[in-house]
Amino acid sequence: MKLQPLRYFRNLSTTLFLRLMAGFLCIIILLVSLTAYALSVSKSNVRHEIVKYNTLMLDSTMENYEKHFNIIRQQMYLFLFSDRVQKLQREPKYSDFGAIITDILTQVANSNLYIADIVFYSKSHQFVIDKSASTTPDNLFDVFMAGEKYPKSFWDKQFGERYTYRNFPADRFYSHLFAGRKEVVGDYIPMIFKRADNSDFYMAVFLDANKMYEAFHQSINDDFVIYGTAGETLFERSQTSAFPALDALNARGGEAFVLNNRYHFYKTGASGMTYMHRLPVAQMASQTRLNLTLVVLVVAVVLFSVVISLLMAARINNPFKQLVASIRGTSEAGPYRSSIKEFDLISSQLQDKNKLMRQWAFIHLLKDIRGGSGRDAASLEFAGKPFVFVMFQVVEKKGASWDDGTFSSWLYYIKVFIEDKLNRVFPDALTNQVEYNQILSLVFIDRLETLQELLREMKTVFDQDHDSGTITIAVTSIYDRSDQISAAYKEVRERIDDRGLVDETQIVTSSSSRETEIAFTQEEEAEFRANLREGHGQVLERLMERFFAKQRGRELTAAAWLGFAQSVTERIRSVAADQLGAPAADAILENAEQRIEGCVTIDALERLLLEWVGSTAEEIENRKDRKDTVTTFVMNYVNEHLSEEIYLDALAEKLNLSSGYLSTYFKEKTGKNFVEYVNETRIKEAASLLVSGRSKIQEVAEAVGYRNIASFNRMFKKYTGLRPSDYRKSMQGASEE
Repeated sequence: MKLQPLRYFRNLSTTLFLRLMAGFLCIIILLVSLTAYALSVSKSNVRHEIVKYNTLMLDSTMENYEKHFNIIRQQMYLFLFSDRVQKLQREPKYSDFGAIITDILTQVANSNLYIADIVFYSKSHQFVIDKSASTTPDNLFDVFMAGEKYPKSFWDKQFGERYTYRNFPADRFYSHLFAGRKEVVGDYIPMIFKRADNSDFYMAVFLDANKMYEAFHQSINDDFVIYGTAGETLFERSQTSAFPALDALNARGGEAFVLNNRYHFYKTGASGMTYMHRLPVAQMASQTRLNLTLVVLVVAVVLFSVVISLLMAARINNPFKQLVASIRGTSEAGPYRSSIKEFDLISSQLQDKNKLMRQWAFIHLLKDIRGGSGRDAASLEFAGKPFVFVMFQVVEKKGASWDDGTFSSWLYYIKVFIEDKLNRVFPDALTNQVEYNQILSLVFIDRLETLQELLREMKTVFDQDHDSGTITIAVTSIYDRSDQISAAYKEVRERIDDRGLVDETQIVTSSSSRETEIAFTQEEEAEFRANLREGHGQVLERLMERFFAKQRGRELTAAAWLGFAQSVTERIRSVAADQLGAPAADAILENAEQRIEGCVTIDALERLLLEWVGSTAEEIENRKDRKDTVTTFVMNYVNEHLSEEIYLDALAEKLNLSSGYLSTYFKEKTGKNFVEYVNETRIKEAASLLVSGRSKIQEVAEAVGYRNIASFNRMFKKYTGLRPSDYRKSMQGASEE
């Protein structure tokens, strides 16, 4: 009997109610004791966080600018060394200017590049080409795009400078088109690209400084500056005083300092450019200032929590008991025990929860690795545990039937199968789908023999689905530390690329000796392009068959074959777009990337390429034989009536068509609208008359349909870059030489 009170109090002490009350009171006491300390250090902590935040924002801004400058440099070098631009340097012809302007407009139209204009400047021929037209250097740099820092003499000087690429400080450019008034064109950062072996020609790119600033600058303050590698100010946005010189920053050291009541944050990027932004010290002080209201609020919350703790502890106990009883049902107690009886069932679920959390951490870890963040695997808590990566790549077969679903559902079943098989032998293994056709597993293992045996068993199962797709399994070497997880992921991606292009399940456990590159020879490349442009389908078919027959004897990876197919596809697309137009090229090569990835054998890849080559050649051949009677009639009529007034309505009436339809049709077939074609034809005829005859300019103008000599002069200069009289002199001088 004397033991019963002891048992009663002992059981009571383990109940949820008393434990909740004890926990609440401990938390409240802890909060009260820490409040004073928290208030005392919060100011410095907030200041530290603000500094950290601004540093991170500057890092983001610097990274955005650095990436963008690299993209511009790569894109513009490709443009500078394109065939059209190289031809423009060697043999500038007026007939090529339109294509160059179109290429410039294509670059400018890409809103992600923030390019305002691109200018090609030829010193010996004294012409410039930008997105609007071709003109003289004086007109462009003194009238249409004049900058205080960049007069025409500056651009002429760049021909003699020894560099191939350089950024220049931003400046505001104006247009002096109207006398006595200048209009702002924009704030641009000039970049000059040129070849080291050509001091007669270069390309100038004008980046929109304001748009780049709005897109890349990550701060609510507008005080920001970029210094060049030589210490010059490339771009500055300042609300107050000027920024310090770059030499002053180097003398201070560190990445943040206070000067003139302002915090200055700066970083130097890989390009050598330095980025700085600043904010007033007073602004930081206002953000860190604690007021009395906050202190009173904290005290009130602490007192209020004491009252709430009593009420909640009393009201939670009985409902929680009922909830636990309902959850438990007939279930057995879990493997984890607790001193509180009611937690017995809850603790039994922790194992599943931990598994889900580890799976979630694994997913985020893969995102970090693929994103290049360089984080370690500490969140997975497997430091010191040896591990391997196993990747399963599934290629859907063409014509596979899915009676009970789709490829995605089949891939899901494969993932469930892989996860189940691995977890039976390796309970800590984690599996996740990383791409639409790739499944990655992280397996903790000391020796590979058990895993290899398991993979051979899985291969037997995969072979039963051979008609649906082909699966490749890649296994890495064993890694000892969690900080090697990025290297392991890189290795498994390399090994999956080492697979052969064969129609069978493959297990790749080591680096292969297969070759990784395949390409046309120069002679084959020239033969391929020439015959494709001419539409010689049979010749191309024999060329492709010879090439594949020759390459079959080599040990090549699937990545090499697929890469070759991608390069051939780009050549086909380029020729088709040039000969047939972009819509036709897209129609022929519809879903090209997916169809290439779906090729599981060399024969399938060869058939696919032969199909595209044959279709393109056939369409080009058909296009050659096709005649457009409407377009031919319009062109002949214009040529025969150049000296007369030519109206689109009159032509449309002759063809029994509406003028709107005829205009659209003509533009679609020729790439030029009707008025442009008429003007271009008249100017070509006028140029011929100026050179071949002794007619007066007024007579020539009337002969090609211009009644107003001023209109004729303006239009002639637009298309040739010269006035009629100057053109005649230049052509006569050239003939005398």
